[in-house]
Amino acid sequence: MQDPGSYYFGAAGGLGFAMPAALGVQLAESSRRVIAIIGDGSANYSITALWTAARYKIPVVFLIMKNGTYGALRWFAEVLKVDDVPGIDFLSLAKGYGVESVRAATVDDLKQALAAALGSQAPTLIEVPTLAEGF
Repeated sequence: MQDPGSYYFGAAGGLGFAMPAALGVQLAESSRRVIAIIGDGSANYSITALWTAARYKIPVVFLIMKNGTYGALRWFAEVLKVDDVPGIDFLSLAKGYGVESVRAATVDDLKQALAAALGSQAPTLIEVPTLAEGF
C-alpha cells in the first residue's frame, strides 16, 4: 500500500464499488495481483462480478469479511417489517458463478487460502468470518 496505485477505493464510499472495480484494476494491471477486501453487505450489491471474473478468467482474489450484519439490508428489513434477514452463503454463490471459494476461519487458514489463491490464475473468493459486536 506504500506504492502509488497499490490501493484503490471509491471516493464517495458507494456500496457495490469494490468487486467490479477490482476486475477493472486487475485488467489494467495484469502484471500484478488484485486482492479486493469487501464487507459482506457491500458484496451483495455487485455479487454478479463473480460471473464476469469466471467468464473472462480474471484472477482477482475476493476477500469477503463476513460479519453477517448486512447493515443496509437490515435497515430495509426493519422498514418493511421483515422479521429475519437470512444468512448469505458466499461460498455457494461463488460456486454457482464458477469461482473457486474457501472459508478461512483462522489466521493459518487465511494464510493458506491467500497463498493458494495467489498461486492460481483463477478468480478466488475467500470468506473470512468475523465477530460482530452487539448483534
